[in-house]
Amino acid sequence: MGNYEKTGYLEEPFRLFHLRDRGIKEVQLHYHDFYKIIVFYCGNVTYMIEGKSYMLEPGDIIFVNRGDIHKPTIDSAVPYERTILYISPEYLESCRDREYDPFFCFLQASEKKSYVMRPEAFGETEAGRLLTGLKGKEERYGWKQERMLLFQLFLVALNRMCMEKEQKKESRPGAVYNQKVIDLLTYLREHIFEDISIDGLAETFYISKYHMMRLFKNETGYTIHRYITEKRIAAAKEKLQKGTPATKVSEECGFSDYSTFLRAFQSCTKMTPTAFAETQKDRSLYEFHSPL
Repeated sequence: MGNYEKTGYLEEPFRLFHLRDRGIKEVQLHYHDFYKIIVFYCGNVTYMIEGKSYMLEPGDIIFVNRGDIHKPTIDSAVPYERTILYISPEYLESCRDREYDPFFCFLQASEKKSYVMRPEAFGETEAGRLLTGLKGKEERYGWKQERMLLFQLFLVALNRMCMEKEQKKESRPGAVYNQKVIDLLTYLREHIFEDISIDGLAETFYISKYHMMRLFKNETGYTIHRYITEKRIAAAKEKLQKGTPATKVSEECGFSDYSTFLRAFQSCTKMTPTAFAETQKDRSLYEFHSPL
């Protein structure tokens, strides 16, 4: 989004919130530089992710990849209870090996374009029990180390659950969406670093460009141009974090020239690419706003 209020940083491998509240104001579309898992317990909430909207039911698990544009629509008159986990990409990468991919649940959600899993009696599953243990506020000796181990086991159990459901070919909850917009989003993600024009998109999808622009904005809350820019900037930040020079990032992420990249980056992050890269040298910092 680029213009939301900065309220903190994700500096640790993960951060957990368990919240129950009501009277939440309207939430704007946004994305994160880290991964997010939400376990929904109660409320009247519709969660929109990358053009698909889900009416949540108790026990639903929502997977949000870094860079996924999303927002909840919340009935403020009803208590909204959920557990939220923010997870560092570097931490997930550090857990990967030849026999285990901690990104599996997120990759599956992205590849299937199905971001919600609805397990039966989640609280009674291995992952559910481990999550309950993570919420403890134990003061006993070694709790910090124990909590990290619990979190690793929770991720393993959750990925195992996703894989088992995949092997059984179990369907995921249905979503409300416009297929034409989903096709557009898929095309944009696959060609995000290429030269994309409104006229070219309209010709590719055999649709009036004005109708296409209205439809896209109505379904996603973004103009097509803004969506492309946000996705390119999200990719640029990831490359900068890995030490890629800003001029090369500009070329690799589809910007016509460095000045265009500089303006877009400053608009989205309120800092220059060089300044952003400097913040990544000593530690990884991930902006987040109030957990929803």
